[in-house]
Amino acid sequence: MAHSPWMAHGRRALYFERPNVNKGTEFWKLVHHALERGVAATLLVVVESLGSSPGRAGFKALVTEDGALYGSIGGGSMEHKLVEFARSRMASSSLPTTGSALMSPSEDPILLKRQVHRSDEPAYRSGMICSGEQTVAFVSLAMHDRSLVQRIVDELAGGLNIGFHLDRRGIRIGNVPGPNEHLVFTRTGETWTFSERLGAADRIVILGAGHVGLALSRTMHQLGFHVHVMDDRPGLNTMDGNHWAHERTVVDYARIGEWVEEDPKLYVVLVSFGYRTDDILVRQLIRKKFNYLGMMGSAEKVRVMFEAMLKDGFTEEELKRVNAPIGLPIHSRTPEEIAVSIAAQIISVRNDPQKQPFEDPARPG
Repeated sequence: MAHSPWMAHGRRALYFERPNVNKGTEFWKLVHHALERGVAATLLVVVESLGSSPGRAGFKALVTEDGALYGSIGGGSMEHKLVEFARSRMASSSLPTTGSALMSPSEDPILLKRQVHRSDEPAYRSGMICSGEQTVAFVSLAMHDRSLVQRIVDELAGGLNIGFHLDRRGIRIGNVPGPNEHLVFTRTGETWTFSERLGAADRIVILGAGHVGLALSRTMHQLGFHVHVMDDRPGLNTMDGNHWAHERTVVDYARIGEWVEEDPKLYVVLVSFGYRTDDILVRQLIRKKFNYLGMMGSAEKVRVMFEAMLKDGFTEEELKRVNAPIGLPIHSRTPEEIAVSIAAQIISVRNDPQKQPFEDPARPG
């Protein structure tokens, strides 16, 4: 068995019940509940988005025949128009559904509608003027789709990633798209496919389970990250009370390099007790490849630490790998504000990997 970055030295990280804030899981629970009520429903999925479209690929909404609406495909007049279209479509005809055994070869349970957000668009104008466009799939669902939706709920609730696939004939749960293929839409003539990785695709290790670590755990969990918090202090109340982390582990900081393995997809944040522990941590991790490595501290603390590291043989190039002081310069003071600044910087890296995160003017170098 390959060594896992979440396990070492025969010890197992702690899994436990946590608040149900995973928006993906909650959405699919609402879908399942609607189907259990015995009402017909239409799932709206943005399968493609271009330019400044308010609805990004992967956005979803559920419209039921009894008037309920869950989720969003971007809001505004465009969403209102498509929701009303879905309602009128359900009211006016007997639609084929994804599980229908009586569906003829000519019937598709899924309709695609293209929406262009420009006032001069002659055919597919959405009513918005933000210059983007999006394509939305309308998926008809009924009671017999409950088992499929329940499977999605169960696997997401268990922390698993699953492959969600759409084509003209319906929904299929299968292989998870590759690590660089979170969303894939292809179209050739009338044939098209949409594949999406559902679940916590991104992982973050937070080294330091104090008040900032707790606040950051909550923020990153709400953003859909798999959160692993580590600290070297057993019995810490902010560790024991952290119900936002998926994993909590008490570790020896002197051996952190054995716990946190190199992973170009991993986000690592240092918010430990103080200078001494941060220094121990950063020296072991700075030469590993991560998608993001950040360290909390004042500009003066960072300057002193980095000068000492340069004297000890670390290079300027290596020091540039560390986002320190961590976070965007928003004059944050409280743990919650610091968490927002860190999360915003991480999002800027995740969503535009070619772009360097915004830097604090006070940052050395």
